[in-house]
Amino acid sequence: MGKFAEKFESIMMPVVDKISTNASLQAITGGLMSLLPVTILGAIASLLGSFQVDFYQNFITSTGIKTLLSFIPLVTTNMFSVYAVFAIAKSMAEKLGHKQHSTTMGLMTLVVFFLMIPLGVSGIAAESKEVVVVGNAIGMLYLGAPGLFSAILLGLLVPRIYGFVLDRGWIIKMPAQVPPMVSSSFSGLIPAFIIGFVFILVRYGFSLTAFGNMNTFIYQLIQTPLRGLTASPFTFIVFLMLTSLLWFFGIHGGMVIMPLLQAMYTTAGLENLAALEAGQAFPNIVTLADWAVFGMIGGGGATIGFAIWLAFFAKSQRYKTLGKVALPSSLVGINEPITFGTPVVLNPILIIPFLLTPVITFSIAHILKVVGILTPLNGVGVPLGTPLVFSALIAGGPVHALVQVLLIALTFVIYYPFALMLDKKALAEEAAEQ
Repeated sequence: MGKFAEKFESIMMPVVDKISTNASLQAITGGLMSLLPVTILGAIASLLGSFQVDFYQNFITSTGIKTLLSFIPLVTTNMFSVYAVFAIAKSMAEKLGHKQHSTTMGLMTLVVFFLMIPLGVSGIAAESKEVVVVGNAIGMLYLGAPGLFSAILLGLLVPRIYGFVLDRGWIIKMPAQVPPMVSSSFSGLIPAFIIGFVFILVRYGFSLTAFGNMNTFIYQLIQTPLRGLTASPFTFIVFLMLTSLLWFFGIHGGMVIMPLLQAMYTTAGLENLAALEAGQAFPNIVTLADWAVFGMIGGGGATIGFAIWLAFFAKSQRYKTLGKVALPSSLVGINEPITFGTPVVLNPILIIPFLLTPVITFSIAHILKVVGILTPLNGVGVPLGTPLVFSALIAGGPVHALVQVLLIALTFVIYYPFALMLDKKALAEEAAEQ
């Protein structure tokens, strides 16, 4: 085990270091995480507006509350990419060492984002049934989930161009007597003109292609193939196993994998939220919320059952105490007390349940969704710290919460024989010390 662990670490650590310290991935993660209040607000409004109980729906419809609630998703989840492009760009600017100019970089990236969206919206008039075209209007399509990859790309690219200009001193320098705020504004003029000119040419270049615009190009060439990859449960299972494997070797698996998960699965959740608001079937069976609700239940390795066993059934003083400390945090998805207190790291007894339990719980939930017993999760984000059962309730519903409870019981059963072995070993060690 020792030689294997050393070999694994020598191979994986350079990869892990590159991922965990990658400025672009950190910017995406930081930007998207900062938008949690926006997504939660939109998600809760969608839930309140679509809760399917007849007397409730009649009440909110007759009182106009449903109409008021519908405004919130329109300007939150349906415009998520607008907020994402600014947040990611601002985060990217800070990672590049330009914190002073981060807000300006974010705003310029937002300008470019709108610049890349073609003007013109068409629709059918309600009365005449004729096609009406509004030339000076921006369509909502790429402001929401379909525009997220464009937002990510621009959020990473524009600050780099802006920073490139700043680093070479291609700026208007004001006298020392000028207030810093005014001087900073003037220093951004040349970068702004360069960026504007470059992306006007980019927009024109795309207008000459069959795609017509950059967003359509990105959506068809990147996002559409990626949808097939993320729709597969096997992709999700690979991420689950890789996270557990990294934890086993002492590497924070969640920190390494989460940026990839957010980049790949955020769009799926937003599309399900939009379907929830519209009263339509959910288009995506796997979303980011599956990670906490059905995969990593109680934290990495789905150790909630292990924590319950330790808290209530362990006989050794060591694990009894650990269980009481670890259980409260495990109930909200934080299991560092378990991973470091047991420890899970390089523990040959726990490698099997730690790797397989998240795969088993996620796979069972996925099968239930495929056969129609469960609906896909509605796209509501489940932030770290959300209590178990409640997480399933808001992301799915009462049936999902019941299934999660059953899966928690299953994690207890899976971990039971391995926990018993650890406890017996600890008991023998405690007896020898007396």
